[in-house]
Amino acid sequence: MTRDPGGQVVNVSSALHRAASIQWSDPNRSRRYSRLAAYAQAQLALAVFAADPRVTAVSVHPGVCDTALLPLYGHQGGSASEGAAHVVRLCDPAVEIVNGAYYEREARIDPAPAVVEDRTVKRLHKPADLLVGRST
Repeated sequence: MTRDPGGQVVNVSSALHRAASIQWSDPNRSRRYSRLAAYAQAQLALAVFAADPRVTAVSVHPGVCDTALLPLYGHQGGSASEGAAHVVRLCDPAVEIVNGAYYEREARIDPAPAVVEDRTVKRLHKPADLLVGRST
């Protein structure tokens, strides 16, 4: 993605990234696992990586959908196809996107502050680079 221009990444994300914190001393959450906290942390990480200027990427929260993840949010959600429409729209090359942006359905909104904090970005890239075998 960084070598050949023209590609773009659309991360399916979640508004739960706003409630997330990254457990730096236990990023896999192996000591105190919580399904909700792990999911929110993963969504925060996705939003951080979408802001990487080397790749054209965005994150989108498609809305609460009636999928297996519904219990994390509540008791009601729209159909999966309604949520997918928001993702597909951002995949369309004719739709102008803002690189690194965060969308909730069709609206571009500010992500959680941690997404653009230099310290968080740098700190998150270190373990990610190790996981993919890239030396920093």
